[in-house]
Amino acid sequence: MTDARAASRFGPYVFALTEDEARIAAARAGLRRALSGRLGSAHLAPLAVFALAVAFATILAMTGLIGRRAGEIALLLAAAGFLIQRLATLRRFAAARRASRADVEAMRAAGPLTLSVDETGLALGGADAPRRWSFAECVEAEDAGGLIYLWPRAGSPAIAPTRVFAAADDAAGFLEFLRARIAAPPRSLQNSV
Repeated sequence: MTDARAASRFGPYVFALTEDEARIAAARAGLRRALSGRLGSAHLAPLAVFALAVAFATILAMTGLIGRRAGEIALLLAAAGFLIQRLATLRRFAAARRASRADVEAMRAAGPLTLSVDETGLALGGADAPRRWSFAECVEAEDAGGLIYLWPRAGSPAIAPTRVFAAADDAAGFLEFLRARIAAPPRSLQNSV
């Protein structure tokens, strides 16, 4: 089946996001935006540094290489540094949630959306100018919480509720189509190889 024929069997679909769908989509997009590739450095590394600092200060104080008072000060400084880093992380999460909520609310405020699919990407159009996601610039498609997400490398995801499809098999087929298009190299690369 050609790409154009495969894409033409999906859509166009018209839908409006419900308040619950918008809330769920914003929460998921905010979490993904906040974690975006920095899980190890932003979340696990500070905990490891804190644990090592506590262990090192405790060992030095217990063996008498530094005074007890200096060991206590080192422990307090390590705890303060760790808490400050965690507060900064929570602030980053809150900012990502606010930005994602604003993106999804803007999509919801546009009124009924029309999802159109072609061989190179998909578009969501509403009262505003349609937004377009190219398959070549996307990293993943997933079905979570009754919503299908198309995640780009940067920016907001395309969101479509699974309820717009006539059957669960249609939603699963659409998701598989998206995953196949993301995994496939662009047509120009296929011809040059």
